[in-house]
Amino acid sequence: MSSTTPPAGHTTTNPEPDNPTKSLRLYTRLYPGRKALLAPSDTEPAQYFITNEVPHRHASQWRPVFYRGENPKYTPTTSAIGRARRTALWTSFKLWLGDGVDEIIKNEERRKKAKKYARKEKVRKFFCRRSKPPKEPLEDEQPVVGKVILVNLHRAGFSRKVEFEIGGVRYRWSGTRRFGAGFMKGVKGWSHCLKLIRTSDHALIATFEKRRSAGYRRSIKTGQPPNKKKRFIGTLRVYDGAYAPPTEGKGDAGASSVAAFTGKVDAMASRPGGGSSKDEKDLNPEGTHQGSLTEDAIMLSCWMVSEAEHRLRYKILDLLEEIGENADGG
Repeated sequence: MSSTTPPAGHTTTNPEPDNPTKSLRLYTRLYPGRKALLAPSDTEPAQYFITNEVPHRHASQWRPVFYRGENPKYTPTTSAIGRARRTALWTSFKLWLGDGVDEIIKNEERRKKAKKYARKEKVRKFFCRRSKPPKEPLEDEQPVVGKVILVNLHRAGFSRKVEFEIGGVRYRWSGTRRFGAGFMKGVKGWSHCLKLIRTSDHALIATFEKRRSAGYRRSIKTGQPPNKKKRFIGTLRVYDGAYAPPTEGKGDAGASSVAAFTGKVDAMASRPGGGSSKDEKDLNPEGTHQGSLTEDAIMLSCWMVSEAEHRLRYKILDLLEEIGENADGG
């Protein structure tokens, strides 16, 4: 595989690597994509699992939860490590990442159960009926010990470029034609594949090779839990650059208008009082976290970006169809 030529004005001594450090395959489950997972192969257990009850409607209903491990329905040891929200037309995302997310979700469930019990007791009191203990003991909320950070992802207009910053290092997802074949290899807009680079030195961090027409292929059937069937979407490859420190003096952070703009947006959102108090309420940057936050962010942001592109394509078709129907009706 040949290395690509760097853009004008940039120099690099590191060609694009051929052997990834880590490779995971992305699958979806339950139409229209309410679950997804990242696993090394068709037969090995998942390393990351994603649940999203309403993946295809309004932004307010898009609430994915990310887990480290296999399907939480069949694996009690699986814990949540992230959850996300998005804006309309998939222009920006908020990702809460860290081991503390699992305790936050459990605290929310405890609050819901306590409120539900209080409402029932209020109704019983209104009808002059005696109090009744809950079927299950109510648990008190627990302090969040694990790390929780907020990662902001921003899209540059309607382009494929999505940038985010974690640990003071900025990354950018964008389209790539490195996996193209035949006469379509050099055609823009044909490939649905992605690459992740570090903007400071243009080091290749990861690539996502998406399978063409993946949504219309047959599912892989195992016939047994935790994933009775799943559809292969593409392959995520992470390279050595993800674990190496950035090279000084080779970046274009000042020259990239996208990086400069999204950097200002992130700075305003993360400064004290600059973001929503609700978004920052449960943050715990000093907590503990197993594994690498950067690696987790790469895996989860890959699914988010590929999912956004997939939904946007259908959204555009839906809008065109609706415009056509309204034109006929007029």
